[in-house]
Amino acid sequence: MSEYKELMILHYFNNVGASYSYQELLMIFGFQDEQLQLMLKKLMQKQLLKIEGYLKVTEKGLNKLRKRKLDEIKFDEVEIEDIFTNIPIDFSDIYIPNRFSKRFK
Repeated sequence: MSEYKELMILHYFNNVGASYSYQELLMIFGFQDEQLQLMLKKLMQKQLLKIEGYLKVTEKGLNKLRKRKLDEIKFDEVEIEDIFTNIPIDFSDIYIPNRFSKRFK
């Protein structure tokens, strides 16, 4: 399992605690049921997740999140203004990305 996926799953469990949803995990990460089951099993084998009445992040998992400064970031702290910064353009408008080079090499 890639470290990125590991971190994102740990981040999810750290944020939602006991109110996690298996269906939400499948939807957010775009996994198939078998993929998610395998990932959760691997995280438990690595002692990053544990079952204590419900799935929760272990101290080892929290340390991994702290190392990347992901332990205090919440999913619901991102404002819509932080995602969409400009007024949408019409489909007929020409879109030119920022820092677009007029020359091709």
